[in-house]
Amino acid sequence: MGVTKLAYYPGCASATHAIDQEISTKAVFEKLGIELTELEDWNCCGAAEVEDPMLVYALNARNLVIAEREGVDVATPCSICFYNLARTDKVLKEDEGIREKIRNIDSSLDYKGTIKARHTLDVIVSEVGLDEISGRLEKQVAVKVAPYYGCYIGRPSEIGFDDPENPKSLDRLIELIGGEVVPFRPVNVRCCGGPLMMTKGDIAFEMARKILETAKMEGADCIVVACPLCHMMLDAKQPDIEEYFNIRIKMPVLYFTQLLGLALGIEPMKLALHQNIVPTNEIEEKVIDRVETVEEE
Repeated sequence: MGVTKLAYYPGCASATHAIDQEISTKAVFEKLGIELTELEDWNCCGAAEVEDPMLVYALNARNLVIAEREGVDVATPCSICFYNLARTDKVLKEDEGIREKIRNIDSSLDYKGTIKARHTLDVIVSEVGLDEISGRLEKQVAVKVAPYYGCYIGRPSEIGFDDPENPKSLDRLIELIGGEVVPFRPVNVRCCGGPLMMTKGDIAFEMARKILETAKMEGADCIVVACPLCHMMLDAKQPDIEEYFNIRIKMPVLYFTQLLGLALGIEPMKLALHQNIVPTNEIEEKVIDRVETVEEE
């Protein structure tokens, strides 16, 4: 395992609707022996709402500079935050003209480009590595899982860490912990509708409904995500979607850190599974001891 410490950018959702992601991320990284040092006085990345690229670059340059002082890569559990941090990191390393414009806004925004922006999923799969994780697993999570990647993990391809059309990082992690990946293409990389929720809620609900119903049709016990906005749309908004379309879905939606945490032997309460809107009891009941599994075989 090559990483033992990371600067940690939680993002704005971490203390509100994504508190379950925040708690489970910290629990999993602690279990893996990786220190997460939260950026001091971090600011919003601009999310999907800020349209001016220079403003996005300035906002994220500040966060990158703070992380750079620590001398370690910065990781975030939010796919949109990752997208904004990573594209800023890339452009400031490659375009001296833009870098100079950002410096002219404020001299404190002089990012040297000595670190890298990472998504926590990428850190776990690529940096910690599946072999290392395999040796630390205490349980088998025997569930059928629909891995939902969303828009930002692989796009655009020059900054994403997975294939934009056929990603595999979640699939590999699910299979490692004893889960079965159900067929879920191409909706696994379609937008969840989150960015439209405030302006075109009916369209957002329809986009999320297709994802949820596809997972149910394929026999999934749950959906696993790596983004707080996706989780909000598929989990928190699921009762509203059911009411709007007069349907019954009842599909648990977990963060990948919650599912991995169960396999690492972390108690459900410490993974904030009680915070999920759709109950996860049936998923928790399918967590079995790995030793028992070996003996049965």
